[in-house]
Amino acid sequence: MLKTIILLTDTVQQQQPLANLLREHNRDLAFCSALSASDLSALDPNVLSGARLVSFAADVAVPEKFLLELGYGAYKFYATPTQYPGLPPAPDESDDDPRCYSVIAQSMTIWPDFKKVVGLETVTIPDGTVPAERERMVFSRLAYLFWGMSHMIAGGATDLPGVIGSSECQRPTAAMMN
Repeated sequence: MLKTIILLTDTVQQQQPLANLLREHNRDLAFCSALSASDLSALDPNVLSGARLVSFAADVAVPEKFLLELGYGAYKFYATPTQYPGLPPAPDESDDDPRCYSVIAQSMTIWPDFKKVVGLETVTIPDGTVPAERERMVFSRLAYLFWGMSHMIAGGATDLPGVIGSSECQRPTAAMMN
C-alpha cells in the first residue's frame, strides 16, 4: 500500500502546495521533503518500500540504488524546449529564446527502455514574450499537468499508465538484473 510520497523539488516553497494537493486525493499519505540527492539518501530506508518519489521541476540526479528501493516508482515533472520536433531548427531561430516547450511527466528508472511518458502537454510562447513571463507560462503549465495527474500520483497503483513509452507492463525489479 502506498504510504509515503517523497517530494523532490527545486525550492522549499513548492513542497507544501504539492503535498496539500496530493493529500486531497489520499488523506492517509505521509510526505517527505527533499531538495537534493543528499536529502534523499538521508531518508529512512524502511520508508522506501511503501513510497513513491515525485520530482517536480528539480534538476537532481536520483541515485540508482534509491530508485530500486522505491515500492511505488518514481516520476519526474519537467519542462524542455521543443523547437520543430524531428527537424533541425530554422536558421533564424535562437536557442536562447525558444517558442515551444513540452511539459512532461515521465517515469524514472535505471533502465532507459522502461522509461515512459505518463503525461505530456505543449506550451507555445507568443512572440515578444519577455523571459520572466515565458518562465511563468511554462511553470504554470507544468503545475497544471501535475494538478491533472494528482489523483493518479496519490493513488496506490504501482505504475502509472504511459501515454508514450515501453509496451512493457511490469516495472523492472532488482531480481531482473540477474
